[in-house]
Amino acid sequence: QKVRLARSLSKVFDALGFVRFDEEQQTDSDDFALARMTGTGRLNMLCLTSAKFGLSLSGPEFLVIRPYVHRMYFLCNKWELIKSMRQSEKRMRTSARIYLTGSGREFTHLEFTPPTINLNNCQLEQVLVEQSGVYLAKPACGRMGHQQQLVRIRPDCVQGDLLDFLRSSQFLEMNRSQVILQRYIERPLLVDKRKFDLRVYLLVVNARRYTVKGSKMSTGYFTFLHPGFLRLCTAPYNPDHPDLAVHLTNQSVQAKHTPDFGQLKEVTTWYPDELNEYLNRRHRLPRKDWARDELYPKVGAILGYVSAVFRPKLDDRTSSLSNSFRIMGVDFLVDEQLRVYLLEFNSHPSWSRQTSVLNQLKPSLWLEAACLTSETLLRFQRRLPVRDAELVTRHNFRLIYSSEEPLLARKNVAKMYV
Repeated sequence: QKVRLARSLSKVFDALGFVRFDEEQQTDSDDFALARMTGTGRLNMLCLTSAKFGLSLSGPEFLVIRPYVHRMYFLCNKWELIKSMRQSEKRMRTSARIYLTGSGREFTHLEFTPPTINLNNCQLEQVLVEQSGVYLAKPACGRMGHQQQLVRIRPDCVQGDLLDFLRSSQFLEMNRSQVILQRYIERPLLVDKRKFDLRVYLLVVNARRYTVKGSKMSTGYFTFLHPGFLRLCTAPYNPDHPDLAVHLTNQSVQAKHTPDFGQLKEVTTWYPDELNEYLNRRHRLPRKDWARDELYPKVGAILGYVSAVFRPKLDDRTSSLSNSFRIMGVDFLVDEQLRVYLLEFNSHPSWSRQTSVLNQLKPSLWLEAACLTSETLLRFQRRLPVRDAELVTRHNFRLIYSSEEPLLARKNVAKMYV
């Protein structure tokens, strides 16, 4: 996939003024590609690299795709995500840097994350007595829905329900600190009677520029939201149904648990506009264009907040690389009360294109990301504003956090949350 991705981007690199070199090193097994930009006063080199291929480059002229760095573990591990947000919010409270809603309330991760419990909690049984219900058991570092299992905990049978769950699961042999119980949203918003969630993309751009005297490097940190696509189950939703394909929208789960997935796969992905039009036709919501005007802006406000909280983990200020960017997949769910939940981050989202929606969306996403990143870096280096209105290559992406305008994320939170 990495080789195909590099080849699919060649046209846009050519249009930006990049030329390939070291062609003799490019083989089918390579997971990197190099290019050089010509012209003075412009980015003159671009490097696409995987996580395992390290380059020691310096200077503001380099651009590197960095799919994964170790610090991203704190976002992509489902338990570390919750734990890190708790710790960060505590520090923000101490230093009076908290985010506020429109009504002046403190904004925290509790607004948008389902209750999550680590299986290694020394008070696990007591917590579950107080918070009984249905949970989704997950590996903290799992991908593609692997090993996930629904668990029903009754307040008067906590110990027995836990033991039954562990005996029937693959978690018994795992380190309990690497297993979480995430409250299952039993009443999700449905479309076409089916459960769905949102796979959106977070573009992180780390920029560099020298000071006027050229003796010191300053950094810029920008994050953008791409609305991505909807992932839908093939079967109607039934909260009591034992089949995981009714509950988990992940395409790998759908393909594994749906015998005729090959014939049904086209109905498992929608464009965001299709969701907006569907909800408008059904007149089920209090306002027209709710998905366009409220849902996705709220997702952007949440990710802008997370971008601020996790800036030390996402801003490559300690890297020897000059400029870098990455694209992360993020999953959201909406319940029938229209509350938006952040489920998890994916450091290596799938770039497979098994449906017509994905075949159209994913290449265009990367092309826009390449152009937008290049423009953002050039504007930062030339001390020009980096805002949605000024970015000529921006189409589907939206700026949600900017080190040049740190109030942007705060304003979005206050606007979208009362």
